[in-house]
Amino acid sequence: MRRLTIVAAVVALGALAFAASAQACSCLRMAPGEALGRADAAIAGDLIEVVPRGGYRADYRYRVQRVFKGGQGIRPGRTITVRSSRQSAACGLPTETDRFYGLLLVRGEGRWNGGLCGVIEPRLLESASRRAVVPRRSGDTRDCAS
Repeated sequence: MRRLTIVAAVVALGALAFAASAQACSCLRMAPGEALGRADAAIAGDLIEVVPRGGYRADYRYRVQRVFKGGQGIRPGRTITVRSSRQSAACGLPTETDRFYGLLLVRGEGRWNGGLCGVIEPRLLESASRRAVVPRRSGDTRDCAS
């Protein structure tokens, strides 16, 4: 609950900052292993579709290729939906389809959420997952080395 509150506050502040000026997205620098530990899930997948949800949000649909840190409904071969901003200046996810992305995801409001600050090279995500001891949740399944 606390993490969701922090994520919501960061997104809200980012939206306010964007509304006040046309500044680019700004991300807190963090080592891949630390970022992986803070995420609720981590995947590598192909972006197959971006579905607009109003003026500022969109659902990004990914075909999951690898799961580095699992979560509800995430399995290789499945398609998942990630909610994000539609605008890169507001830290929205990249929109280029048929590209392979590594993503760090947060679960909130019954859906997966992500942003530009959680996009990571799949090879760096794989390396971080091999070094990190990622705690398992009951029912978790992952495709990574432990």
